[in-house]
Amino acid sequence: MKKIWMFLLFGGVLMASGIALPEHFSGDFVQTVTNPKNKTITYKGSVAFSRENLLKWSYRAPTKKEVCTDGKEVLVVDHDLEQVSAYRMGKGFDLAEILKKAKPYKEHIYVTEYEGKRYTIKVDIKGRLQSVAYYDDLDNKVQILFTKMRYGSGKLPASRMKCDYPATYDFIRG
Repeated sequence: MKKIWMFLLFGGVLMASGIALPEHFSGDFVQTVTNPKNKTITYKGSVAFSRENLLKWSYRAPTKKEVCTDGKEVLVVDHDLEQVSAYRMGKGFDLAEILKKAKPYKEHIYVTEYEGKRYTIKVDIKGRLQSVAYYDDLDNKVQILFTKMRYGSGKLPASRMKCDYPATYDFIRG
């Protein structure tokens, strides 16, 4: 879970170093996490981002899980465990700041350092996000590939950005 938290805090409309971040976007993702012993786990799902740091990751595989944030709190809904965990965020991944600092490395590839970590960001020909790669706090290599990205202006409906769960789920405040 910690792996995805690094990718939680987004800014509004931004065009920095040729990297475009719209008012909102949605799409699919494949997140691959490889540990130092070269064991890999792959997560698949969809992602939605809207202004005011609203972000929702909906995992479909290997487990059904949702991760929602408003930039201050993270809500993790594990449907397999029928459990909800809520956490206050300390420091997150400030994509706006990272993009401001990103320097071109190769065509459509940018690199930057933020909070002691090095990030590699790949964009398409229009400057839209295609992937983000970094090493997490456990020295796992994390790569998030984005597909079917749809960029837009304005806010996505608040109901689309919330994690839904039955009242019968266990709730844990961390």
